Amino acid sequence: MRKRREELRVKREESFPTEVVLFPLYSTLCTPFLIVALILLAAGCDVTAPDRTDTYGFRLQPENVVFNWPLERRPVRYFAQAIGALPEYVRDGLTIWEAQLLYGEFEGVLTTDSAGADIRVVLEGGVPPVSPLISAPAVQACTGSTSATLASATKLAGPMLIQVRWFPGFTPADVVNCISRVTRHEIGHSLGLFQHSSNPADLMYGVPSVREPSTRDRSTVQVLYHTAANLTPADRP
Repeated sequence: MRKRREELRVKREESFPTEVVLFPLYSTLCTPFLIVALILLAAGCDVTAPDRTDTYGFRLQPENVVFNWPLERRPVRYFAQAIGALPEYVRDGLTIWEAQLLYGEFEGVLTTDSAGADIRVVLEGGVPPVSPLISAPAVQACTGSTSATLASATKLAGPMLIQVRWFPGFTPADVVNCISRVTRHEIGHSLGLFQHSSNPADLMYGVPSVREPSTRDRSTVQVLYHTAANLTPADRP
């Protein structure tokens, strides 16, 4: 069985752009992504930031980068390659992450316009097998990565890219379960969760084995979206 490793690679040059890449390859090491500050005013009431203690880190280190999607960019546009059930898995992933926020601080939507998307999601390895999702033990039949290019120290240069790759030699159920699970994990990175949890019960654990965000995942993303960001998304075309 392949082991899944996720590592963070940051390519530095004398000048921008700089590419920041999160790789979920097979092993046991996983990494962070980015997030932005969202202070919401709703119906004339000040929204109170959540007080959470059972959380994990989300800042991209060592730069201490915080990224999240600001209010004016909602809904965030996701383009999913039309291959297999990938668009369905992306839609499901957006739904479960939206449900983790207290005040609707994040909203994502599928778009068929790849040029106008904020995040592009692609599947590598060819057309995957067809099988219903089942509640079986996790098998590492795929891997994934989330990457972004920086225009400056405080701004992205373009859309984020989520890449999921599946491997032959596994049952159809193991493959589709893995694609669905890893897609949800990578969407978590695209929200700004740039680090991994050290708890295997969390969806953002480096080698995810669960399909739903845990209480710790929920608490962490809530704190993230009430933390001032120092990295902003690229302008839309």
